[in-house]
Amino acid sequence: MIKIKEFVKQISDEDVKVNKKIFETLKYITKILEDIASGLEKGKKAGELGISVDEVSSRIEEALKSQSPKEPEIKEIEKEIEIEVELNHEKFDLSEFVDIIKEKVDSGYKLYHLKAKVDDECPLKSARLSMVLTRIKNIGEILLSTPTEGELKEQSFEELEVMFLSDKSVEEIQKELETVPEIDYIAISPVDIEFEEEVIEVEETQEEVATEDDIPDAYKVVVTLDDECLLRAVRAYMVIKELQNIGEIVKTNPPIETIQDGEFNGTKFTVYMKLKEGYEVDDIRECVMKVPEIKDVQIIAPGEETSKSEEEQKSEQKEETKPQSQQQQKSEEKKPEPKKPTTTAKKEEKKSTQTIRINIEKLDKLMNLVGELVITRANFSQIANKYQLKELNNAINRLSMLINELQEEVMAMRMIPVAYVFNRFPRMVRDLAKALGKEVEFIMEGTDIELDRTVLDELAEPLVHLIRNALDHGIEPPEEREKVGKPRKGVLKLIAERERDHVNIIVEDDGKGIDPDKIRKKAVERGIISEEEAKKLSDHEAINLIFMPGFSTAEKVSDVSGRGVGMDVVKTKIESLGGTVVVYSEKGKGTKVVLKLPLTMAIITALLMKLADQVYAIPITSVLDVTMINREDIKNIEGTNAIIYRDEIIPVIWLKDFLGMSYIQERGDELTIVVIERSGGKLGVVVDEVIGREDIVVKSLTGILKNIPGLAGATILGDGRVALILDLSSA
Repeated sequence: MIKIKEFVKQISDEDVKVNKKIFETLKYITKILEDIASGLEKGKKAGELGISVDEVSSRIEEALKSQSPKEPEIKEIEKEIEIEVELNHEKFDLSEFVDIIKEKVDSGYKLYHLKAKVDDECPLKSARLSMVLTRIKNIGEILLSTPTEGELKEQSFEELEVMFLSDKSVEEIQKELETVPEIDYIAISPVDIEFEEEVIEVEETQEEVATEDDIPDAYKVVVTLDDECLLRAVRAYMVIKELQNIGEIVKTNPPIETIQDGEFNGTKFTVYMKLKEGYEVDDIRECVMKVPEIKDVQIIAPGEETSKSEEEQKSEQKEETKPQSQQQQKSEEKKPEPKKPTTTAKKEEKKSTQTIRINIEKLDKLMNLVGELVITRANFSQIANKYQLKELNNAINRLSMLINELQEEVMAMRMIPVAYVFNRFPRMVRDLAKALGKEVEFIMEGTDIELDRTVLDELAEPLVHLIRNALDHGIEPPEEREKVGKPRKGVLKLIAERERDHVNIIVEDDGKGIDPDKIRKKAVERGIISEEEAKKLSDHEAINLIFMPGFSTAEKVSDVSGRGVGMDVVKTKIESLGGTVVVYSEKGKGTKVVLKLPLTMAIITALLMKLADQVYAIPITSVLDVTMINREDIKNIEGTNAIIYRDEIIPVIWLKDFLGMSYIQERGDELTIVVIERSGGKLGVVVDEVIGREDIVVKSLTGILKNIPGLAGATILGDGRVALILDLSSA
């Protein structure tokens, strides 16, 4: 027992590094101690326990031999790494971060170079390095990392190097990072700011020399973003997309791939472009200034810089005629200014002070308060209608206008361009297409369409699955495409479209499409449906089987797909956001998947309906129509109630049956049916009464209601009653 105590003490004091052998020995000792405790409880004596003290001692000695003392090794490694950081931090090009570095250093920050390595036996290497990046974000601002955060998600790496700014000391940073498990070492070295600034200035000068005369017949457009701009890569990409409408983009600095991949984090970038016929310099300025958070744009026409410098000289000569005091004052003001380009469109100097950063939690709280205002407004409206108070109604109408405006402004604050998510996919598509041996043209459209941050944060995972499926299952290899008369290069589109109060996200490919017969066959093989049921399915219904858990058409499981979780994840995630998924496919032509999403999850427009004096709500985005039909028009087709709706047979359910209610009400022959669209197709829902449309505040369900199928949330009505928000996707 003394041997065990010493062994545990050495580990707890961190005299030894825990490896696999030591971990197994600890498990063995734990088992021994449990056996001893169990035996003593049963009244056994020490000699009757059957435990060999020699074997325990032998195992402990072997474990200790497997690991040399930890302290000297760490010191040696840290010394070696510190030298490497000292010598190699110049390999990071920090030219685009010079303004940020100066600003942060002035406010007490330091520039650090960190290198981390995971244990050789760690099974989740990239995950541990991602944890390191996350911890650094908590205490500072990351400028560059190798590999990038995106690369860590897609590949496995053992080492990580980061250049970051922080107001913490080396010791405080080490303390923050030491809790990350399975890290072999973390070495941190402060970088000499003065030296770093010299390097940056030289690099910037060299870059200007290298690119100044690169493209003599193109306009040079230098765009400067607001210092407070958070989505810099997104804004840069939006500028490029705007300029593509009026000309041809010849070159960008940094390269457009860097911007698309979301790795640009500077405040200045350059676009070289040729104007289309009929467009002028002012059109360039107008296009750039359309994009939010632009501080300045400088436009230099081909061969114009020389003449500009002459104009500047003439201007300087004119300055000489002014009184000496004024002249002196002017020259002093001009000294720190950089050389001005020919054409400048600059926003007011106060622009930077008009933008502030705000914690997202404060925006969420503000949105909740707006939600309470919406509920109170509905309450006032009901009171005014009940007592026929005309003056109160007029006041409520004015109040409603103000609340609507406030609601729109707060929602606009929470909106983020879909480019924030879209920009991570070009690299993924390139790498995946290369790995699969396919030629793919990836097209993104509507990247400036905005969605609520909450919705957008959840959108990345479904899109990854859809794009992987399109590349693996949809687009054929070049040789196969040529055989069927298609271009060698397949086309994959990622599109965002605004449609009334929702946004459609479309993933479309021109591949081989989905074969309904193959889907039926696979479904029968996997026991999802019987052969008889498969024969009765329409092509559209057969295609919708891809959303079943565990369903896959892949012949073998690969790193890309074949596990049968992709489309199920997509459907579940999108429906949890209050959206729907619809698949359109034609064999040999291609597949289009449409994700229909609400603009926001906080306040939505819903259709209110009544059943047994209880009010229920359905998101208006999933409602197609409200119609009245005769009871006799409902036919039983192979055990399913159905109606003919606009020349299409759709199934019909009673809402009371869906909710499991025993409620019965004698009604006439006319029934009220709400026609909705869901991932499985159209559906008619019989209700007692439709109340109408209303903006509602979505409240999450908790406790026993949280995981009940068919319930998406709840809302408070104007009269204080609670209405459940229904999710009819599983009906």
